[in-house]
Amino acid sequence: MIGVGAVAGWLIWRSGASAAKIQPEDTTGVFLTLLVFAAAVERILEPFSRWLPGRAAEAALSQTMTDANSRIDGPTEADRAAIAVATAKVARAKANRTIVAWGLASGLATVASSAGGFYVLHAVAGADWNGVAVWVDAVVTGVMVGSGTKPLHDLITRAQNGPPSP
Repeated sequence: MIGVGAVAGWLIWRSGASAAKIQPEDTTGVFLTLLVFAAAVERILEPFSRWLPGRAAEAALSQTMTDANSRIDGPTEADRAAIAVATAKVARAKANRTIVAWGLASGLATVASSAGGFYVLHAVAGADWNGVAVWVDAVVTGVMVGSGTKPLHDLITRAQNGPPSP
């Protein structure tokens, strides 16, 4: 996903369709822009999260637990083993979902960075800095933004759900 974003960012840069570089006044502005950028990418991807890996494994675990707990005599050893296997599959699926979501967020952010003209290295180093090509900076920016979407998602979810009950 990041590679696709890198190619798209390079194509946007090569075509000359990218916007002028955004140059915040100070580094605080750069990092606040990164925060807002990551939150925007997280909110854009949120409705599509239901199609990411893991939903089938969670449903299978739920069904396995329901079946085991509905027995009159209680769960058997086979039920406990099945629950353990299903729990391991859920953990693996969640890890896969995290990687896929990170790749999608990074790829999307790379394209948005290149199209919108926000390049974190150029923004921090200054308007006259030419240490790396802007399309490379778009990849760096995309990876930084993509890496910030998961913590922001967790923070937003906690804020929406309210404080945990004691």
